[in-house]
Amino acid sequence: MSIFANVEYINSNYMTNLYWPIYKKIEKEIVELSNHIHFDDNQLSVYSVKIVELLIRCVVEIEAISKDLYLKNGGAIPAGRVLYYDTDCLNLLEGIWELSKKQVIVSSANFYFQDNNNKILYPLRKANKRSTSGADWAKAYQAVKHNRSLNLSKGNIKHLLRASAALFLLNLYYRDDVFELSSNNTNTFTEKFSEIFDVKVHTWAGDSTGADSYVKKPDFEECVYLIKWANDYKNKFTEWASEQGRKLNEIIFSHPKVNQYINENLIEDGKIKEKEFASFIENRDYFKCFDMKKEYGSMIQSAGRHASEKLKFDFKRTPAQFEAVLNKNQKIYQNG
Repeated sequence: MSIFANVEYINSNYMTNLYWPIYKKIEKEIVELSNHIHFDDNQLSVYSVKIVELLIRCVVEIEAISKDLYLKNGGAIPAGRVLYYDTDCLNLLEGIWELSKKQVIVSSANFYFQDNNNKILYPLRKANKRSTSGADWAKAYQAVKHNRSLNLSKGNIKHLLRASAALFLLNLYYRDDVFELSSNNTNTFTEKFSEIFDVKVHTWAGDSTGADSYVKKPDFEECVYLIKWANDYKNKFTEWASEQGRKLNEIIFSHPKVNQYINENLIEDGKIKEKEFASFIENRDYFKCFDMKKEYGSMIQSAGRHASEKLKFDFKRTPAQFEAVLNKNQKIYQNG
């Protein structure tokens, strides 16, 4: 079982992750700092040597984990120059995962922000750019690294929180956890990830049998995790739906009135009129041959019962099985 209540890992990089313990140590120190400084909208510009230290440690970790993720995801070492964590590494990851759109929520009970701009963060927005075009926390880091005494005020709460949120987000993508949620379509599995942050989760909103069957709500791109049907359940449903559809077609085309229409209108000299028959199928004109309101419902039920009995899988009575995965802009169902 996982360290999170009622959630089971399917896979995780937790045991080999050298970054997560360091992030958690930084987070603990930020929480401790909030016991001495009141974190609210009016205090974001508060700065200190300690905050500068934490900011630098955050971004050093961001540099390291970004390069690791870059290499793990197909990035190549450039010839004749060093590898840049922002314009090389984060830029590649942005192209794959759209990290700039991912939302991190400041959720600590010890923080008292009221402005949504300070509670809802997009910490990797502009993080793949450099100089004046880059993220504010990255510019602050460069400033205090190169001239600390002149730029001490840039080592403030605002920049620290955004840098730590960026580090938190990259750690989640590095861990790449998959969570078995059983029949629970719920976002509560993220609540214990952090003492400071939470992330947006796209709960399951619907599914079907097609390759792009996963129903995406308008905020999908902002979500760090998405909840989907477990692959085994999805495959069983797809097989069931296919068998139900096959049987339904068999029932429809065995209907006396459908057969009568075909024989009287679509057959000539013992041969099917291919063009007319294709139109008959494409336009679903067979539905006009019988009383849809009175007969179609029972046809669907009969086809469904057949599929359930044949496959030993009752879609209506078997609870859906869910899992949570990172939102990587991927094909949701690999076998879909």
